[in-house]
Amino acid sequence: MKFSFGTVTAVLAAAHSTVAVGPWPVGFKPPGLIKGTFSPGVSDKVAAASHGRSKGYCGPDPGTPNGGGGGHGGSTSPAPMFGWGTFDQPIDHNNPHLGTFSQRFWYSTEFWKGPGSPVVLTCPGEQSGTDWNATYLSNQRITGYFGEAVGGAVVILEHRYWGESSPYEQLTVKNLQYLTVDQALRDFTYFANNWVPPFDTSGKSKPTKAPWVLAGGSYAGALAGWEANLAAGQPEAKDHTSPFWAYYATSGVVEAIGDFWQYFEVVRQATPQNCSIDLTNVASYIDNVLQHGTNAQKLALKTSFKLQDLTDGDFARTLSIGPLLLQSTQFFSTPLYGSSPYYQFCDYIENVWDGSGNPVPGTSGVGVTKALAGYAKWTIDYLLPDFCDVYGYDDFQGTYNTECLRFTNASSSMYFDITPGNFVGRQYWWLLCNNPLAWFQTAAPVGHPTIVSRQLDYNYFLEICNAQFPAMAGGFGLEHGTTIAGFNGYTGGWSVPPSRTPRIIYTNGEVDPWRAASVSSSQRPGGPLASSANVPVTVVQGGSHCSDAYAENWAVNPGVKAIVDAEAATMLRWTNEFYSIKHITKPT
Repeated sequence: MKFSFGTVTAVLAAAHSTVAVGPWPVGFKPPGLIKGTFSPGVSDKVAAASHGRSKGYCGPDPGTPNGGGGGHGGSTSPAPMFGWGTFDQPIDHNNPHLGTFSQRFWYSTEFWKGPGSPVVLTCPGEQSGTDWNATYLSNQRITGYFGEAVGGAVVILEHRYWGESSPYEQLTVKNLQYLTVDQALRDFTYFANNWVPPFDTSGKSKPTKAPWVLAGGSYAGALAGWEANLAAGQPEAKDHTSPFWAYYATSGVVEAIGDFWQYFEVVRQATPQNCSIDLTNVASYIDNVLQHGTNAQKLALKTSFKLQDLTDGDFARTLSIGPLLLQSTQFFSTPLYGSSPYYQFCDYIENVWDGSGNPVPGTSGVGVTKALAGYAKWTIDYLLPDFCDVYGYDDFQGTYNTECLRFTNASSSMYFDITPGNFVGRQYWWLLCNNPLAWFQTAAPVGHPTIVSRQLDYNYFLEICNAQFPAMAGGFGLEHGTTIAGFNGYTGGWSVPPSRTPRIIYTNGEVDPWRAASVSSSQRPGGPLASSANVPVTVVQGGSHCSDAYAENWAVNPGVKAIVDAEAATMLRWTNEFYSIKHITKPT
């Protein structure tokens, strides 16, 4: 299983596919909604659906009229149809003369009641849409579950510049200029207003005649939240209108944050006390060596982790992979896999890895010396072996190769691959550095406990931006004066009054590190957004990233299933209101 480098520890999953930690890509960005299934029961249910004949299936369904065409043919029929197509989307919504690109979509009418029925639109976010139709069109994922609840079609629209929906084959800085949040949001609008569904050419599925729901998770959840905010009439959004009747955002990271130290603060608070104390003390020890130690002492420290070739910053960031693993934890992790990657990491810190024979320590932990040794053992035994090998570059080969961990090395092979399928998540980094979304996962301020090294500061992440988008190639927004405050001013971030954004569901996980950039953040002015009838906000107790999206979680946690059922009931009520307000008869 391969995932783009934007989630670096996805490589960990690929390199250690025989380890039963679960197939979850996690790392340096929101993991997004994950494709694939994780239990035999869910896999069987997905496979039983007409579109689920294989996970790799992404072609037109045999017999589906124009299933692989441009989405402008077909016939009007309530019979179930599963297919895909491409849509002509403007490269630049501000300059139609620049031309169009082909944007992929997939659809299912498994639950559709006929012309005029609701349409649930979702987006894979910062990844290719290939294989998404195998799960997210089904009722084993929240999008298909909504489709079933409201009797609607479910449609997936691939994000511009990812998968096979890129306007350009080479992602130079010049060609990346049209990869912005604004352009992506306007893609949704243009698609909803102009797409002719292959399953309904009558015109009754247009947003003026049928309720459209925009649903997403993680970055795609943020897109849904931003779309709702802009529809509410943000002054900066004079060119933006929304055709959507309702919205859903799970783990929607709606607030761009530069010095995003709160990410690891959520991890620290969610970590068992012994592990948390030891990680804090180890981070302090490492910082003392890196800041005040001799060259020999620094080399000895890095060598104990087999990371002696890395700069101080890159060494610190590599060690942050362990704490980053928390976001991969789901309710089904232990029932299905026996554990989770993060708690296995903590077992190493506490010196109780499988076969150690050591007793579980008390709440005070094992102390710096043992914790540091456990950290090094986890890095050498679990993290590093073949970690870089899966990138596929010649100079990344070797069991303990660390070339892929040289994040600030502008000459790295991983930064010379500028195709849409690149392994480092170049498109995502462009959004972080240029738009700018930022979300730089830094250490806590001095005076506050931190479980990662203070080498991880804002300027370190600017080095990574410069390595990928150097000034000689055109640079990036943060370097040119584009501000995070300006971006939040455009989208509204987490501060838009709920009275202005009716009919949006926000769901966030209590222990999701990305909650700190959501409307449920304790850092939000005025505190976490309170739930209301028109803007329901739910914090999933014990939940992590997008916990309500997966049927595997519904099966093992009745509380999550109750939340999902309530969300579906709300979406049904809202879509019914569309027909009532517009005096349109709802298809049955």
